[in-house]
Amino acid sequence: MSRLLPRLAILAVLFFAATSHPAHAAAPALQLRDDDVWVMAGDSITAQRLHTNYIEAFYRTRYPKLRLHFRNSGIGGNRANGVLARFDYDVAAWKPTIVSVELGMNDVGGSEEAYITGMKELIGRIRAIRAQPVLISSSPVDAGSAMGDWRSPRCEKLHLFTEALRKLAEEEKVVFIDQLHPIMELWTANRRKPGIPKPPATSPALPVAVAGATPAPPPPKPPVQPPSIPLGGDPVHPGEVGQYTMAAVILAGLKAEGEVSSATLQADGKVIEAKRCQITEATAKDGKLSFTRLDEASPWPIQPSAKTALTLHPEILDLSRYTLRVTGLADGPYRISINGQAAGTVSAKELAAGWNMTAALDGFFGERATALLALIGTLQSGLNTTWRAASQTKDREKIAAAQKAIVECEAEIQAAVQPMPLRFDIEK
Repeated sequence: MSRLLPRLAILAVLFFAATSHPAHAAAPALQLRDDDVWVMAGDSITAQRLHTNYIEAFYRTRYPKLRLHFRNSGIGGNRANGVLARFDYDVAAWKPTIVSVELGMNDVGGSEEAYITGMKELIGRIRAIRAQPVLISSSPVDAGSAMGDWRSPRCEKLHLFTEALRKLAEEEKVVFIDQLHPIMELWTANRRKPGIPKPPATSPALPVAVAGATPAPPPPKPPVQPPSIPLGGDPVHPGEVGQYTMAAVILAGLKAEGEVSSATLQADGKVIEAKRCQITEATAKDGKLSFTRLDEASPWPIQPSAKTALTLHPEILDLSRYTLRVTGLADGPYRISINGQAAGTVSAKELAAGWNMTAALDGFFGERATALLALIGTLQSGLNTTWRAASQTKDREKIAAAQKAIVECEAEIQAAVQPMPLRFDIEK
C-alpha cells in the first residue's frame, strides 16, 4: 500500500448550542485519498465494530473510486497505555496514513494526568510513523446526564477528560472530535422524554349547570408525548441505533460531505436536472413514470434494523442527501419501486419538494446496506483479528495468509460499493 506525505492536521470541533458549552470553529473535511489506511484504535466500544463499521461504509460508498483500507484496533478495557503497549503490532504494523484514537471510558478510572500524558505520547507515536492523528472523545454513558445535572459520576468525569483532550488537541494542532457532549445531549433528551402528564392530586370541581346556558366544553386532553427510542445494547455499549448516532456525530465533526446526488424530472418524463448522476430511458405512460438512474456515489448504508435512528437523530439524513424530485404530479400518494422492489409510498407534495431516498430502507437499499455491512463485518471481526494475532507473534507465514484473505475480502467490498443502474417506477 502506498504511503502518503503527512497532511496538515488542523483542529476540528463540533459547533453545538449547548447552553453551558462554548462554540468552536469548525475545520474542513478530513480528506481521504486513494490507498489511505485508516486504523481505528480504541476500547470495547470501538471493538463492537458498529459505529466504526458505519463510518467505513459511509466513506466507501461516498468515494467508490478510491481504494480505501480500514482496520479496527479496538480492545476491551483499553486505556491510553493499553494502546501504547500494542502500538507496534496493532497500529504501526498496518502502515497507516490515518490513526483515530477513541478512548476515555476506561481512562476515567485513573487520573486525568495519566490520560493526557498517554494521549500526548500516542500523538507522537502516530506522527513518528508519518500518519495523521485524529482524536475522538469517548461517547457518554446513557444514564440521563446533562451538564450540571450529572446522573452518572462517570459522565461528569468524561466531561472533564474531554475538555482536557480538547486543550491537548489545540496545543498539538491535531484534529479533534467532541463526541461526548452532542451525544449526551441527544441521548439524554431521548431518555428524559416525558410521558402522559399525571392527573392532579385532587379532581377539579365540576361546573354547576345553569339553566339555558351552553354546556362548557370538556377540558383538553393532555398531549401524549412520543416514547423514547431504545438505543439497544447497554448504557456504555449501545446497539445499532445508538451507534448510528455516534457515527453521524463523528462524521459531522469531520465535516464529511453530505451531498450524494440529485435528479429532477417532470411528470411527463422530461429530465430537468441531474447532479452527480445520469438519467436515461425516461418514459411517462399510462400513469407510470419510469427511468433509469446511474449515480456517481451511493447513499450512506443504513441497516433496516436501525431505522429508528433516523427518528432519534434526523440530522443523519443531512449526511446523505440522495434526492429525487418529480414535479407536475397530480395530488395523492405514489408507489415507488426500485429494480422491481417496493421502496415506499410518497406523496406528490413530498416528491415535488425532494425525497431523500436514504430513508427508503425497504427493498433494494435496505438489502444492499445489510449485505455491505456484513462484508465489512467479516473484514473487521474475523480477518483483521486473525491478522492482529499473527502480527503480535510475528509469524510471517500467518501474516501473509491473513493479508491474502484481507485483500480478497476488500476486493469484494470494492465491487459491492460500485454504483449500479437503478430502474425507478413511480405510479399511483
